Amino acid sequence: MSVHIVGTYDEELKELHIFISKMGKSVCSALDATCNDLIKGKKKSVDEVIEKDKTINAEELNINVRAQNLLALRAPMASDLRVVLTSIQVASNLERVGDLAKNIAKINRKMRMSLPSNIASSLEEMSSLALKNLQSAISGYNNKEEGQTQKIFDDDVTLDKQYKELSKAVFKEIKRNEDNLEDLVHLLFAARHLERIGDHAKNIAEATIYMCSGEMNRFDSLEDKRDI
Repeated sequence: MSVHIVGTYDEELKELHIFISKMGKSVCSALDATCNDLIKGKKKSVDEVIEKDKTINAEELNINVRAQNLLALRAPMASDLRVVLTSIQVASNLERVGDLAKNIAKINRKMRMSLPSNIASSLEEMSSLALKNLQSAISGYNNKEEGQTQKIFDDDVTLDKQYKELSKAVFKEIKRNEDNLEDLVHLLFAARHLERIGDHAKNIAEATIYMCSGEMNRFDSLEDKRDI
């Protein structure tokens, strides 16, 4: 009987990873679709991305319920406890990215102007890096591998710089073309959402460090150095 219980417990832990992986794919798919549409001036994925956010929310709820059941009924300890706690944190960050992807879709729905080529190019560069960072963070979690975390942090620094440069380009366009003021302000919000997605990818990476080693807040010292 005890072997059966342990086996079931191990399966429940594995299922958390499976559901996180599934949720991660949903979020990355939504982000990729909505950014491609915004850059190309298309609207084909708007309704789908907005609707998919409901699925992403349900996936987070499922993960949280399973994690809470494990905490209440299995009383995990040591590394197992870290796995359960990390699943909750990762799911929360993925849910927020889903919200941001939905917000970008809503912004795209309102857009009427065609993006100037320099802004479209910068937005594509920024969205590609945000998606790549998110995919790397999810992969690190799925594989219980913290080797990519430093690169994710470094790429987030680059993403922040891209956000600042894109914002400058949009402000220049606002001064040049006030007729499209509303659309350009929407673009500033879209760029801000992408910058925030980079932060969530970094949060997932830091949660993976905790899951793998028990170390907390590794990025704090790196953030302090950035401010110098």
